[in-house]
Amino acid sequence: MTQFPSLYQAGIGIGSNLGDSYQLVNTALLTLSQTPGIELLAQSRWYQTRPIGPPQPDYINGCALLRVRQDPVTLLGILHQIEVQYGRTRTRRWGPRSLDLDLLFYEDWILDSPQLTLPHPRLQERAFVLVPLAAICPTWVDPRSGQTLTQLLEAVDCTGVDLLPTAAQPTMPLFQEPPQILQQQLFYRCRKFSYEVNRLQLPNGSQGDWSCIRHPGGALAVPVTPQGQLVLLRQYRFALEGRLLEFPAGTVEQDEDPALTIRREIEEETGYRAHRWQVLGEFPLAPGYSDEIIYAFLAQDLEPLPVPPIQDEDEDMETVLMTPGELEAAIHSGEVIDAKSIASYFLARPFLDKM
Repeated sequence: MTQFPSLYQAGIGIGSNLGDSYQLVNTALLTLSQTPGIELLAQSRWYQTRPIGPPQPDYINGCALLRVRQDPVTLLGILHQIEVQYGRTRTRRWGPRSLDLDLLFYEDWILDSPQLTLPHPRLQERAFVLVPLAAICPTWVDPRSGQTLTQLLEAVDCTGVDLLPTAAQPTMPLFQEPPQILQQQLFYRCRKFSYEVNRLQLPNGSQGDWSCIRHPGGALAVPVTPQGQLVLLRQYRFALEGRLLEFPAGTVEQDEDPALTIRREIEEETGYRAHRWQVLGEFPLAPGYSDEIIYAFLAQDLEPLPVPPIQDEDEDMETVLMTPGELEAAIHSGEVIDAKSIASYFLARPFLDKM
């Protein structure tokens, strides 16, 4: 009987060209990462790619690296279940689909069976797979050819595989009039953001020196328990020299989708896992001096994690449960609550009223 290691790495391909493809691929990846025994190690950026097969819309494609406990056949079954969950029907070979999840490799295994071939039999010839896969695990060696992903990528034509803007970049019309940089005067990079001072010419022709905090963006959740209570944090903030109420939030990592950021942060900060998510919207936080965008989500169907999270050394916070009415009373009474939490609560309120 084949013995499987307790943990192993697997690469998967993700694609969609029907429906709201961008929403589908992100939500499906979030669902996969919340499956017991599966951990998301890395996610590529998304690419718009030309289809193979009959005439159909362009695809959104990407790849992810997983650490899993399942054997490859079981993992393939999970991928197929998620495809069906998001509307996949198998009718025409290489035809359009709402969601496509392919198991590309499983460690360095070679497998040929009626159920599954590993590595994926067309891995070496598909640029829309090799481009994102090589970006997250370039040194993985194909056991059939002995070549790394980087070497395989060099041998294919990548025409028609176009990088989409990262999800963490602002897309609102507000950001379509960039000023002209006349002179860079100061640049300082911190752990989570950078600070710069530039001499600029604005679109109306005005010139002057402006400073800006460049921030990759933040993801925030409005978590709601099955009993209808909101989960907040009372957290010490050194800049204010005191504690304030806020919803769980975190900085978006480079090239990370905010939906994955907040899934991680809510578990680390509150000890809850959410099984249902709703996008609330995005908004600038302090546009007078920062380009930070907040991506807000409603997190529902919460369950406590079996093991409470361990706080980082630089964190000082406690979890607070409040009803919507109690939170609104706290807001109107002047209790210190940060602006992004107040704004996100009122974005979530129409959904809360229906619960």
